[in-house]
Amino acid sequence: MRGAGSGFKRGVRHIVGPPLDWERIARWTAGIVAGDIAAIATVFAQHGAPSPGLVWNPAIDDSQADPLRVLTAYWRGLAGAGAPPHLKQVDPVELRPALGYVMLLDAVEGGRDFRYRLYGSIISAISGFDMTGKLLSEHPANAYVTEFGIATYRAALQRREPVYTERSPVGAVQTTSWQRLALPLADDSGAIVRFLAGTAPIARDGRTLRSAF
Repeated sequence: MRGAGSGFKRGVRHIVGPPLDWERIARWTAGIVAGDIAAIATVFAQHGAPSPGLVWNPAIDDSQADPLRVLTAYWRGLAGAGAPPHLKQVDPVELRPALGYVMLLDAVEGGRDFRYRLYGSIISAISGFDMTGKLLSEHPANAYVTEFGIATYRAALQRREPVYTERSPVGAVQTTSWQRLALPLADDSGAIVRFLAGTAPIARDGRTLRSAF
């Protein structure tokens, strides 16, 4: 498996995203919105990967990674009754315990795609590439993994709710899973236009990896 699940390499690679099946992304989005990922699990199995995990409105303890717990607690502290926080409420200083694992993504064309405003430095070091300024569709992971990512963000945009996912990369040496969190942020009109997100690679001994070495 290429990209974030393939192991660790020195330096930053040139990013070339794989061809994507946008119709499948649309179908997967509908499935995730409904909480049905059976079709996604089938494709993952075809690639030798276990079914990904998915939890809507995750509790703080749904992730074993401290950075993601910090992000969940922070977002919940900002959110009003049934309303996602405003994007201007996010204070990077308060996210310091999670920095390096934090990502910010802007919705592009109403959520057709998503562009990374920020790609955490620890994640960049571990994966060997930096997605800052790039589209999610350009991610160099295998196509089905990127499609799952886009579909998940689209679903979270539609449901206006946070979502937690976990997947086990095929062929990875040092990681058993990548845990991800997508937390919606709204603009002045109340539309979801950005995500405060986090991703944490989990080692075989249960630790959250902090470097590629």
